[in-house]
Amino acid sequence: MKQIRIVSPFTFQVEDVPVPEISDTKVLLKIERIGVCASDMQIYHGKHKFMSFPVILGHEASAVVDKAGGKVSGFTPGDRVTIEPQVYCGHCYPCESGRFNVCENLSVIGVHRDGCSCEYMEIDPKYLHKVPATMPVELVTLVEPFAVGVGAVRRAAKLEGANVVVVGAGTIGNFTAQAAKALGAGKVMVTDINQQKLDYAAECGLDACVNTRDKSLKEAIADVYGKRRADIIIDCAAVSVGFKSILEAARQRSEIIITGNYKEPVEFNVPLLQRQEISMIGHMMYIREDFRIAIELLAGGKIVTSKTITKVFPFDEYGKAFEYADANPDSIMKLMIQL
Repeated sequence: MKQIRIVSPFTFQVEDVPVPEISDTKVLLKIERIGVCASDMQIYHGKHKFMSFPVILGHEASAVVDKAGGKVSGFTPGDRVTIEPQVYCGHCYPCESGRFNVCENLSVIGVHRDGCSCEYMEIDPKYLHKVPATMPVELVTLVEPFAVGVGAVRRAAKLEGANVVVVGAGTIGNFTAQAAKALGAGKVMVTDINQQKLDYAAECGLDACVNTRDKSLKEAIADVYGKRRADIIIDCAAVSVGFKSILEAARQRSEIIITGNYKEPVEFNVPLLQRQEISMIGHMMYIREDFRIAIELLAGGKIVTSKTITKVFPFDEYGKAFEYADANPDSIMKLMIQL
């Protein structure tokens, strides 16, 4: 079979290797499609701080069970699945308390260990989620990034009826805002400086889509929500200047949820949190319940994805997908690679 490994920044290597021989406790997957994530692009540029070369990328995937080991229960050949790529120890305190997404020994498939950019893949079935047999392959591949959005909004203390602001209208921001609407938020506003992505957010049914290029976040929130302002602000942009504007825009006793992946440390004025009793909440990926909800909402047609997939590349043009992402950063939502 063929697999593609990134061996250094901007450099992929195609490898011909045998199809894995699985043990009695593992499953062999035939990979159908993979998504290209912002973290994949960080690795491609050599700027990801928590990985080392070489590695096989790919943690967003649609797959079919090809074989199941003799001791595997719950999965049989032909089952359609997606992969939850967090590899956790199961015995540290976060794992025992149900938050294995912040496992003390966490590693991620496709980041810290080999991922899905291969024709066949051996995996422990505990990292798999079944999906409906009729669920389109593109929606299955979107489960993982959508689960990030589900996990972000479920970190809020009280989502029901809340005024929610999502900063950033890229794939994760769009999905986070749609998840907030689907899970019971009141009015949901998304902001960005990319009008094309804001226009798509409006097509997705979000209540307000505001360009903050010419207006501060604080002003935008006041215009949309009035004196109540935002109960919850979710940072999906991970830009230092944006973070400062979020702090300035937050009102007393609001919540700020950080789900974007910051590349550099950010300085901020701590008394802005203390004196207004603002809650700042970190969010890391998802838990299994977030995946279940993501599958249910996507398969049920509750989430708009009509323009989420920008382009699909064949597996033998793998590197071109990354080159295309670099050449068209402002117009891309999600790139995929078809095996």
